[in-house]
Amino acid sequence: MKKYLVSLVLLSIFILSFTPESDNRTLFTVGGDKVTVGEFEYVYNKNNVNNQADYSEKSLKDYLNLYENFRLKVKEAEAMKLDTISSLKSELEGYRKQLAKSYLTDREISDRLITEAYERSKTEINASHILVRCDENANPADTLVAYKKIVALKKRIDKGESFDKVAKEASEDPSAKTNGGNIGWFSVFGTIYPFENAAYHQKAGEVGQPVRTEFGYHLVRVNETRAARGQIHAAHLLIRFPEKATPGQEDSVKKRVDSVYHLINTNKVTFEDAVKEFSDDKTTRVKAGELQWFGTGASIRMIPQFEDAAFALKKDGEISKPVKTQFGYHIIKRLEKKDMQPFSDVKADIKKKVERDTRSQVAKNVLIDRIKKENGFTQFADAKSNFDSHVDSSLLKGNWKVPEDMHGNSKVLFILAGKNYTIADFADYVEKNSKRRADKSKDALVNEYYEGFVTQKCLDYEESTLEQKKPEFKNLMKEYKDGILLFELMDRMVWTKAVKDTLGLEDFRKKNETKYMWGNRAEVAIFNCSDKKICDDAYKMAEKKKSVEEIKAKLNVEGSKSRVSAIEGKYEKGQYDVVDKIDWKAGLTPLNKINDSSYQFILVKQIVGPEPKSLKEAKGYIVSDYQEYLEKTWLESLRSKYPISVEESVFRSLAKK
Repeated sequence: MKKYLVSLVLLSIFILSFTPESDNRTLFTVGGDKVTVGEFEYVYNKNNVNNQADYSEKSLKDYLNLYENFRLKVKEAEAMKLDTISSLKSELEGYRKQLAKSYLTDREISDRLITEAYERSKTEINASHILVRCDENANPADTLVAYKKIVALKKRIDKGESFDKVAKEASEDPSAKTNGGNIGWFSVFGTIYPFENAAYHQKAGEVGQPVRTEFGYHLVRVNETRAARGQIHAAHLLIRFPEKATPGQEDSVKKRVDSVYHLINTNKVTFEDAVKEFSDDKTTRVKAGELQWFGTGASIRMIPQFEDAAFALKKDGEISKPVKTQFGYHIIKRLEKKDMQPFSDVKADIKKKVERDTRSQVAKNVLIDRIKKENGFTQFADAKSNFDSHVDSSLLKGNWKVPEDMHGNSKVLFILAGKNYTIADFADYVEKNSKRRADKSKDALVNEYYEGFVTQKCLDYEESTLEQKKPEFKNLMKEYKDGILLFELMDRMVWTKAVKDTLGLEDFRKKNETKYMWGNRAEVAIFNCSDKKICDDAYKMAEKKKSVEEIKAKLNVEGSKSRVSAIEGKYEKGQYDVVDKIDWKAGLTPLNKINDSSYQFILVKQIVGPEPKSLKEAKGYIVSDYQEYLEKTWLESLRSKYPISVEESVFRSLAKK
């Protein structure tokens, strides 16, 4: 436990400790290595929270000592070449990969997308659409046909035809034939991003220009908007319709639910009891009808009639009249409601949703374009055509192999940051990454792999330059590297060493045995008996100086329910409340009735005076102190090995009187 606590302290004390500051004066040196005022002030301010960074001489000296020790350990870890240990190198590389992910996107665009999503979450939209299907990888000719078709439908609407009528007649969304293209209410993340964009940029009643998505071309009409209703937590009681219910059967269900509602409304039965007795929803019946949180902008949605009825309830605990849906009749109870949360409370959750959503590709594309522009990206169409001609239909089956004449083909596909990427490079990539695909044509799939190859090489290059381009990335990597090196160093020199050094621990205990002492202790035998008779018998034997084992052997007869047990030990005050309550003098205590059938008495054998604890008895305390001793003596040796020189005048200039 000590090991992990110390590690956490180290990492928390020195987090972000290498951010460069403007003051480059040397504050102190460690074995000739300089530590600047800026570096020291940064960690001092960062880690002295709650106004403790008062720049008093005492505060500065205390922290300076901590930071000197930290720099000493870093110096020793580097001297021992701990950074060459394969397990630590792997751990550091894994951390680098994770950290790099947050830098391999356009942060300004990402932040804008997060803010945009939050602002959109304040409004809910009811919209309709007309769809002309077109595969996202369709050839230009097919794409043009689909586009002309959607434009023609837009012209019909512009000339006065009803949007709903055109949707029912021509939309390739099958549901449009019954709903006129109405997709109901939605909020941010409720539909694909291009469609969402169109809806949130249009006014109510407006039919926008055609919108391209992965499904094809859409015409979008915003029917109405409303302020976000938030999320609601509710319970329900359901009286279900029979399958293919007739009007008569539906009327029967209505009468039944009305009678149940009357019982609840007149307080003849609680809502919860009614759910248990009458609800046909087996899943929620055992939970008093409780449902998960739901709402227009939530991850869980309910059918519109149910949602509208739930949000119409004005206060927690309010119960609705029976509500008809396609499933039957519901009685809904509002449990709790959450309105819009402040941006600071939901930012992290929105960030995760943005990263999982297709809109995250917007930030990625901006980054890729920037990398290309900054690093002289140039591609050669003739080389790409040459590659395309060597690819056959086996690519669609996922078993394409690089042809012999492509191995070592040095024809350049593109140049990035002065490096040539050849046909051979791309061929190896395709062979390694191709999978069986039936969703695209051969040419479209080659183009997809090509874009993936270019993107990967752009990101690989950008990642390789992060230390040079991003000082904060470099500093975080150094911080983490020092952290894992120090952990390994402390484990070797202090933590594990202390635990395993049994001889050293015993020697340390002997030299400091007055620190690990027992106080006065009562040596006792606590007898617990199952009934009064066996307790009396045990008591009499104890009076005759019979041992605990003799008493148990005599009285615990096989097959008898009457039993006597005993706990023996030495106890200080505060260790055992039963012992604390008795008179601390040798002899027997009176019988004590514990409950209706069990009894207890205590034999105080003797009162033992103060004496040293054994290593086993105090090992936890001794190990902790021994670790501190080892660290102290080790640091003293490091100070001799790597002399520290403090620029006193510079240090004094930091102190505020």
